[in-house]
Amino acid sequence: MRHYRVRDVLTADPMTVTPATPLKNVADILVRGRIGAVPVLTPQGRVAGVVAEGDLLRKEQLQRDPEGRHSAHLPYRIRRDIATAETAGELMERYPATAPADTSVAEAARLMDRHQSRFLLVTSEDGKLLGVVTARDLLRVFLGPDAADLAEEERTAGASPA
Repeated sequence: MRHYRVRDVLTADPMTVTPATPLKNVADILVRGRIGAVPVLTPQGRVAGVVAEGDLLRKEQLQRDPEGRHSAHLPYRIRRDIATAETAGELMERYPATAPADTSVAEAARLMDRHQSRFLLVTSEDGKLLGVVTARDLLRVFLGPDAADLAEEERTAGASPA
């Protein structure tokens, strides 16, 4: 039985944004790309953070209800910063869950669970983004070799495995 690594199942060259990308553009990328989050990269290609659908929804909710019953646990300054954010850099999670490409699929699943995340950013030793691996990518491996091989064929053909 093959022991899959994150590099075997990741989506290479995912859609990305920069810290200066307007949030309207981020929302458009998420909707059009049918993805739940987008990595935010520095000009050197290093991971600066990630903006997820939930971040944009929280911003909308705080704009409508600044006291935010669901966000009352956050200090006022943080709620204000979220509500007034206009760019990816102002809203992004600065410490997203990451994994090196040689991480086993089982360890990637544990990392996602520990970080309560549905994805991991796959990075090189110098912090550059190599790709993204989602919970769905991992599930394909657990379904068996046929599903994992199909995902590999899709990637090789240029199709997104999501």
